[in-house]
Amino acid sequence: MVGSIQAVSMQVEGMVKEVVVVGVTSEAHRRNLTRLIHDDSEWTRKENEAKPPEPDGSEEPDVPLDEMIRILVCDSVDNMDERISTRQIHAGVVFALDGLVNSPTMQNGINIRADYEEVRSERAAYLLINMIERLSSRTVERRKAQRNLPELFDKPFAISQTNLAAPPSILGQVLPLVLILMTITGAIYPAIDLTAGERERGTLESLMVCPVPVIDLIVGKFLVVTTVAIMGAALNLASVSATVYFGGFDKVLANTGGGISIGTMLLILLCLVPFAVLMSAIMIAVCSYARTFKEAQNYVTPVILAVLIPGGIAALPATKSEGLMLVMPVGNMVLLARDLLLGADMSGWQVATVLLSTTLYAAAAVAVAAGIFGKESVVFADAGSLRGTFSRALIKPARVPSVSMALLLVALLFPTWFFLQSSMSPEAEAETATEVLYGTGVLMPLLFVLLPIAILAYWKTDVRETFRLRAPSAGQLLAGLLIGVSAWVPAHELNVLQQMVLGVPEALVANAEMVTRTLASLPLIHALLLTALVPAVCEEFLFRGFLLSGLGPAAGKWGTIFVTAIIFGVFHFFIFKLPVTFALGAVLAYLCWQSRSIVPSILAHLLHNSLGTLSAARPEWFQWIGDASDEDWSHLPVHILVIGCVVFVAGLLIASRASDPTVAASQPAIAS
Repeated sequence: MVGSIQAVSMQVEGMVKEVVVVGVTSEAHRRNLTRLIHDDSEWTRKENEAKPPEPDGSEEPDVPLDEMIRILVCDSVDNMDERISTRQIHAGVVFALDGLVNSPTMQNGINIRADYEEVRSERAAYLLINMIERLSSRTVERRKAQRNLPELFDKPFAISQTNLAAPPSILGQVLPLVLILMTITGAIYPAIDLTAGERERGTLESLMVCPVPVIDLIVGKFLVVTTVAIMGAALNLASVSATVYFGGFDKVLANTGGGISIGTMLLILLCLVPFAVLMSAIMIAVCSYARTFKEAQNYVTPVILAVLIPGGIAALPATKSEGLMLVMPVGNMVLLARDLLLGADMSGWQVATVLLSTTLYAAAAVAVAAGIFGKESVVFADAGSLRGTFSRALIKPARVPSVSMALLLVALLFPTWFFLQSSMSPEAEAETATEVLYGTGVLMPLLFVLLPIAILAYWKTDVRETFRLRAPSAGQLLAGLLIGVSAWVPAHELNVLQQMVLGVPEALVANAEMVTRTLASLPLIHALLLTALVPAVCEEFLFRGFLLSGLGPAAGKWGTIFVTAIIFGVFHFFIFKLPVTFALGAVLAYLCWQSRSIVPSILAHLLHNSLGTLSAARPEWFQWIGDASDEDWSHLPVHILVIGCVVFVAGLLIASRASDPTVAASQPAIAS
């Protein structure tokens, strides 16, 4: 409760500082509104200057409206209403006349249009109405100083309000959290019955001795739980749809131009699938420790309370689908369902970030549930089973980390790294991102290298084998060298093809320009260290060392390469860059798998990053390439394209000649 109150307070403070976007329907109306805002702001400044300051400084001066309001011209009233409904603008102003009149015999008609179910829209209407009321009052005071007052002298403005809120807005504030809770509730009792229930019936031991892999058992169980959970969510969605269409709400929705379409409901249900998998795996993992049905119910209670915290924060009216909320478990699904119901303007990368992060958490949860379910200390549960799971004395040494350990680490690192990068991101008007680069250079070795090493040491896992610290052959080093100096050519062409199809997001262009300015301002050795050496070593240790070794025994060669490449791409956060980062991650994983050593992939990664850094920090060194550059998004000259692709393919062909397993096993490990 204290946290929720603090969250509301922070949201209110942040919302007060936000710029209000107000729409008008013509340039004449924009001039009218600009004049009113200017007059009111000048009066506010005079009042602030005349007002004596408080001794303790507790009362801040009023902020003039011309510092808070931005005016946007819309095509029509309908276009204005649509933009308000999709949260592109906060409110609209429609003047009855093209010009303002200052005559005692005429009124200025002003219509304020807003969605009063949306907190920012309501605030915008509040600011506009108060401004007009203040102007009306001042006009009346000025006119009353004169004689022969007409009847309408003290009524210069006639205000009317149009509430654009529709039933979907009301449902959008309540339904998402209800759906999330009902999905969780649907998973509780099947999870309890398939774990603690089987233990009470005495069937768990006989099930465990069957000649079936534990992962098959746990997948079967969580699929049952997931199916029941999704069925519960589907029934809730169907009940809401039936209430809307059979309860007469469809006519109301038609009159307001809104509506909840069947397609929207099905899309929300589809988005709930990875969330249902996540919660089902968590419930099975938690209930596996319980000896009785009642004990399992007690274990589930704190899980539900923990889920309510991010879900409740996301359900607050002022919470937006951006930043950390896009990767916050539970909260991101509540926001996604809310925005889909409200018809808000959501970009594809926001939806993809929510679904990819939830899918990553779900995969990690399933792997952890499989690991817990297969432990003897859990199957034959006693009072110390939970402690036994984490007791180092009972841990058996292993050659490489388990699938659950590998996926759990990257699942926890993903939101942590996302939050750290977001918190260090420079302001929009910043010229460089120097502090971000130096901060990343310090944090990346801690989280991507030292943390995995500490986990491996605690769980008695071979560090050298996990990170493939083995001397590679000369051929594999040559493959890494060739791929490293040529990978930028196919990567550049893939970027160009993608830009031709999808265009280039403005945020990506702005980010690239800031990175270029930052690298140009740094000493060259610092730029290479922060953007080439540190990322190459740290990312290879995490993705092609820890993650590749953990997934390898279970997923096989190509499954492991594919999964690690996807996760590597997602960790770079820019969805637009996902195809390129995925391709690069797949090539590096293939190189590491074939060489059975992390050294060639580090070499290739280092050379690729170094060339990118040099092209940004010292562009004059690359004039021989021609006019093609990342900023221009143009194709490379034919001769460079051919040479680069030939060298790249040659590196892949050399890498495909895998080291002989017996030779690789006899190669000395690199001294740590």
